[in-house]
Amino acid sequence: MFFSVKKKLMCKAIEKRNRQNPFDYPSAENYALSPDADPLVNNSYYFSAHDDKMSFFARIGKRVHQDETWFALYIDGRLYSLKPELFPAGASPVRVEKKGEQWTVSFEGILNEKEQVVFRAAFVPREQPIDFTTSVPAARMATGMANEKWSKAFFAQLQTISGQCHYEQEGDLEGTLTLNGNTMDFRLPCVRDHSFGKRDWNYMNNHLWLMAVSMPAQFNYSLVSYPALTALEMGNYREGESLHFLQKADLDFEQISRGEVPEEISFHVTLEGGRVLPVTAKVLACMTYHFQDGQYILHENIAEFEIDGKTCRGILEIGFNRDGNRYFNQKNLKGIRR
Repeated sequence: MFFSVKKKLMCKAIEKRNRQNPFDYPSAENYALSPDADPLVNNSYYFSAHDDKMSFFARIGKRVHQDETWFALYIDGRLYSLKPELFPAGASPVRVEKKGEQWTVSFEGILNEKEQVVFRAAFVPREQPIDFTTSVPAARMATGMANEKWSKAFFAQLQTISGQCHYEQEGDLEGTLTLNGNTMDFRLPCVRDHSFGKRDWNYMNNHLWLMAVSMPAQFNYSLVSYPALTALEMGNYREGESLHFLQKADLDFEQISRGEVPEEISFHVTLEGGRVLPVTAKVLACMTYHFQDGQYILHENIAEFEIDGKTCRGILEIGFNRDGNRYFNQKNLKGIRR
């Protein structure tokens, strides 16, 4: 079946599914793990906040048997990070709590094995949440699906991907940081990320996520490769009160298929309506995380961005399966329709 026909068919099917199953934000906000949940089921909270002086990110991925945990600060060119990655369920020093309608994130402990830190912050939303199933144009998922050979086995494998709920919200993170006895107040542009459902890190081949945030604008680009979907690209750009979704990108897949963290990435994003954004991201500092006994390695990099001539900060996240033969399913990267 021709690519364009397959894409058109899937667009219609996805749009119909999304109409019948709209995003239930209140339910998603109150999701909690069942005590008898499969160990592969994840309930993950992530905060990433940046300005030109301070960057911060934290994540807690709750599972019934453990808490996957990240916490890092980048201040005045120095990285402060939590070294342990896993804690018993409920024992993570990163606490994410919902108090009424407000989310808070806190930490008290040692970073860099000697720096005493107390961090308390609340997330103040500014924008509506973006759900990566129902908010994003159907053409993005349809394009990824149209690149594949269709069969009963293919559609069965898609269930492994579609069982995850994932949404993000832009706002401000405001609070206090005490570093070795010195206290400072902060208010940073922030993106809050919540995802839940089955997440088998070993099912991922490789991925890239670029996120930049500032008061005037916010940028998001994500690329992920699975055994069932060789390349799935999504993205959006908020400028002022206007939100625009990605139509296509010209990122060189070869550049990110080597199992290495690139020092710099430059490419162009075309938004719906035809506007083209030049994007450059340069790595400033890096933390590396290991999932499922090292089956998947993820590098969380604080980065400086230049987007359409404007400078801001954010995240360059890139990850690779331990099996290097799986990147992009060993497909001809130039032959992937985008």
